[in-house]
Amino acid sequence: MSCYIKKVSTVSPIGDLGENLNLNTFAANNFNAVEPDYKEVIANANLRRRMNRMLKMGTYAAMKCLADTDVDMMLTATSLGSISDTEKMLDTIYSSGETLGNPTAFIQSTFNTLAGNIAQLKSTHIPNVTFVNRGETVANALRYAQVKLSGDADNILYVSSDEKTELSETVLKKFHLSANGMYGEGSTAMILSSEKTGALAEIVFSKCGIDVMSALKELGMPMEDVEILDYKRWCGEYATALAFGVALAARMLEFGMFEGKTHVAIEHRYGHEISVVVLRKS
Repeated sequence: MSCYIKKVSTVSPIGDLGENLNLNTFAANNFNAVEPDYKEVIANANLRRRMNRMLKMGTYAAMKCLADTDVDMMLTATSLGSISDTEKMLDTIYSSGETLGNPTAFIQSTFNTLAGNIAQLKSTHIPNVTFVNRGETVANALRYAQVKLSGDADNILYVSSDEKTELSETVLKKFHLSANGMYGEGSTAMILSSEKTGALAEIVFSKCGIDVMSALKELGMPMEDVEILDYKRWCGEYATALAFGVALAARMLEFGMFEGKTHVAIEHRYGHEISVVVLRKS
């Protein structure tokens, strides 16, 4: 199954990897996303005002990738959806005594709102699937992309987005989901294709419930031939951080930053969940 990464765009604590690969700048902002000028891709001021941060980040990254590309399908991925609007909705329910309130926060908090926003802005009716599988979200979505690209799709837009709030970070810390206690956020978009020409890298493996050593054994790859990327020092910990790691690895492979290595393994541990993606230099 051929699955090539043609293009990436991110809203991350170190900016847009699609435009700048300055890895000497570590996130000095508690892993908060560096938000761009959303007017570049979301011209409608009323629409921007209604959108929460999770939607704006994901829409921006997706629209940057789609600027000069047509796709057959869209895959969106999130763990918590818009947690800020979920908090607003619950606060409204509590403060109003569980009477009828404004439905906007509920509508904006649903997991597939991101796909709807992108489709509306692009005026497209392509199939879309939203993945919500906690820490295994990204690996599941990329595995599905591999299957679709070997069948009835030629080009797929993948986009994931998760935000953090003060409350969500407090709750996540109570569950000890991060080894270093540094929680991040961000959005990653990629154009995935069955065509190799012009690709940054190829996704050769995407699987949940497996660690990197087991993955390499399954692939029959010796450890010395593979770079294991420590990517969370640039993005922090969040459920869909694996997508940032994949985009970062693809760009680093593009620039030949792994001397003597043709494959990169990206492992994601989130609570008790674990998944691995392996890329090959295109």
